[in-house]
Amino acid sequence: MLKGLVLLLAAAAALPSCKDGMKGDAFISFKLSSGYNDFYMSQIHSAEARSGTDGTVALPDTNSFILTVTNSDGDPVYNGPYGERPDPMEVSAGSYDLSLRSVKFEAPAFSTPLFGDDRVVAVESGQTLSVAFGCSQLNCGMRLIFSESFTGKFRESDIIISSGEQSLNYSLEETRTAFFMPGILQVTAERNDEEIPLLSRQLEAADMLTLRLSVADAMAGDSFSVEVDTARNWLFEDFIFGSGNNGSSIDNALSVADLPLNLGAQDVWVSGYIVGGDVTTSKFNPAPPFKENSNLAVSDSPDATARDECAPVQLPAGEVRDALNLVDHPELIGRKLFIKGDIENYFGGVGVKNIKEFLLE
Repeated sequence: MLKGLVLLLAAAAALPSCKDGMKGDAFISFKLSSGYNDFYMSQIHSAEARSGTDGTVALPDTNSFILTVTNSDGDPVYNGPYGERPDPMEVSAGSYDLSLRSVKFEAPAFSTPLFGDDRVVAVESGQTLSVAFGCSQLNCGMRLIFSESFTGKFRESDIIISSGEQSLNYSLEETRTAFFMPGILQVTAERNDEEIPLLSRQLEAADMLTLRLSVADAMAGDSFSVEVDTARNWLFEDFIFGSGNNGSSIDNALSVADLPLNLGAQDVWVSGYIVGGDVTTSKFNPAPPFKENSNLAVSDSPDATARDECAPVQLPAGEVRDALNLVDHPELIGRKLFIKGDIENYFGGVGVKNIKEFLLE
């Protein structure tokens, strides 16, 4: 959270009765912190020190922030630059919706971090109300870095980042950060009307993910690391595309890193270490006791602890669930598992469902 972006003014104070010509008999007042720009730039410099470049642009002058004040009937009282607001803002007694935004953000865009906050306030007759916004980053960012192996394989492809109905073309020469509202971001390659899913990541507000993409020549797992600062979550990840296997047999089992590439594949073998259970869209339970017997999490690394390193596996009722569920068999944590099933969306990401066969190594 951008602490101190808007400072709380002095406590509300009584005012004389309204004067002739006034639109109301109450006031709303705001004030911006003089240390705001120094704080913001410290975050940029911190990111640059870790990644070599940050891929974003500096935030606009705080006077150009968009301030919106709306009364309880939905009628606008003020909608414009913060620097041009009446100070203090004269209003009638009542409740108001307040919104502060650094930029207008309606669609995915490059180099456009969005900061802001919303407040609902009530002001009484003869009162000056001081307002403090706790502004934080509302959108998330994804930046792609392409290795020579990746550009060689996908030189003729269009790389697309999408979230829901919105998407952004990310060329192989692009260096900027693409900003989206929080949600599941999917990266695909499109060539000759063929769409190849590469990966998907679920990002929250203020997450800033840098992905380095490469193509593996042989079996390899993901290399994943995270760095976090106090205001924005700067994430750095190396993503190795493909293991070279096709899932046709146990010897050619797909890795967890392969699953986004093979979304929709049926009756294929997948390998991974059992690392936990009780899977949700954002986390999993790495240790007993376990509550759910219908799913578990597998990863290319037996030491995985982050949800993004794992794939959820649905355990159908019957022999598979009886043998593999962690409620009854917590000792399976850390074991290598081979499963034959379908690669489908599961718990907000790519997972394995409809298991027909399995083998514990």
